[in-house]
Amino acid sequence: MSKPRLAHVVLGGCEGCYVSLLDAGEALLPLLEAVDLVASPLVAEDDLTDCDVCLVEGAVTTERDIEKLLQARKASRTLVAVGSCAALGGIGGLRNLSTRTEVLDTALGVGERPTGLPALTARVQPISDFVTVDMSVPGCAPETETLLEALTAALEGRDWALPRRNMCDECGRTKIKLLEHSSEFVSDSVYAIMELDEIDPEVCFLEQGVICMGPMTREGCGARCTVAGVPCRGCQGPSRPEFEQGGKMVDALAAVLPAGAIMFMDDLVGTGYRFSMPISIFPTIYDHGGDGDE
Repeated sequence: MSKPRLAHVVLGGCEGCYVSLLDAGEALLPLLEAVDLVASPLVAEDDLTDCDVCLVEGAVTTERDIEKLLQARKASRTLVAVGSCAALGGIGGLRNLSTRTEVLDTALGVGERPTGLPALTARVQPISDFVTVDMSVPGCAPETETLLEALTAALEGRDWALPRRNMCDECGRTKIKLLEHSSEFVSDSVYAIMELDEIDPEVCFLEQGVICMGPMTREGCGARCTVAGVPCRGCQGPSRPEFEQGGKMVDALAAVLPAGAIMFMDDLVGTGYRFSMPISIFPTIYDHGGDGDE
């Protein structure tokens, strides 16, 4: 009996999702013995003609990415979006706030461009804008165990999906004032975690005046950041497909902050849409009808 054929394609991203998969260590050995690895960053990628499962990580950022993605979709029976970049557009999607020309001028300087570089797309987009995605594993990077679960399900032909509650449901920090719906729970400022002399390791970050994206973010990561003493950054994406992750953050903060206080945040958009800008309705130059160059 032939083994299922597995491929792994990397588009515009940091390849951190691939590292997360490699972090499985010896747990990868049984899986690799059970499949034929026909394409991955560690083997030749020119055999991507037919596979049972194709993992795609990274967002669409260049014209070359589009070509690779369309080839991957055509070649695979099951296509899995791996990581925040593939599923949501990712942190690189914040370049959608600038034109393509502005991005190139900032990165390469004004003047003649180096040759041999792939042409940038007008904006960063998740892979679902171009192809049908059969399974999605968000996270920056996804938990190793979660990624293995999804991959095993895909190879076995089973359905798999993360739950849709928000991250606060799996965060063990104590929430008292935040759940009272009391007008007395009003903070006089917004803090970065490094601005406070002391952080209570047991109490909700929001109750301490520290921005945390937990209430607007999909669970499934095990609350690994808040457990480690760092507020959630929102890399799992919105807890509901119809939610505007950044908009929900503003809405939540507006309920507990004095009028106008939220406007003093240094990077409101970058905080609320750090990973989900490309899937939001947030206006971009591209969306106004331009080609991203004006």
